[in-house]
Amino acid sequence: MLRYKRKRKEERKERIRKDLETYGDKILNSEEMRQAFRQKHHTLSTVGEHTLRVAMTSLAICYALKKLHVKTDIGAVVTGALSHDLGILGRNEKYSSSGECSRQHPRDSAQVAEKLLGKLPKKTEDIITRHMWPVGKSKPPNSLEAAIVSTADKIAAVEDFVEGYEEKRPGIRGVLREMRNRKKESTAWSPNSSQADVQSR
Repeated sequence: MLRYKRKRKEERKERIRKDLETYGDKILNSEEMRQAFRQKHHTLSTVGEHTLRVAMTSLAICYALKKLHVKTDIGAVVTGALSHDLGILGRNEKYSSSGECSRQHPRDSAQVAEKLLGKLPKKTEDIITRHMWPVGKSKPPNSLEAAIVSTADKIAAVEDFVEGYEEKRPGIRGVLREMRNRKKESTAWSPNSSQADVQSR
């Protein structure tokens, strides 16, 4: 039984890794994502760590829905989840208050995604611009995929505040480690680039 559970867990991690690389490679290997792992976010996390939590949680929800015969657009979910907070980079220089940051960064994130990927499909743009719902005056999601990413964002935000979360459930680190190992020869992104930068902010 334990071997079966371990095998299923490994299969799920591999599936997540493949979906992240298939649909999110340009984002994951961008300078913006490298910066995301250097900017502190939600007290105990970085923008990059939070972003990957959102993407992985979103994928887990999609996989669960598939078992219920509910189809989702995995590509839109991955690109939307990986891009949803990239507009928050440089927050202290860009926004005068937390309220302004909360209202403006979804639109700024969509602009960053468009810079990285070209013209965004409407569904992906909506995922990014509506991910803050129900916080503040954000518009509610208008697709299943946008609702998934918005929900995953709230789950990940709670996890970002829980000290020691990674030690209790290190799945994200495992997936990241496997992705880095497979791309050793290239100049792929690295979530551990300059922990000193993270701690100094």
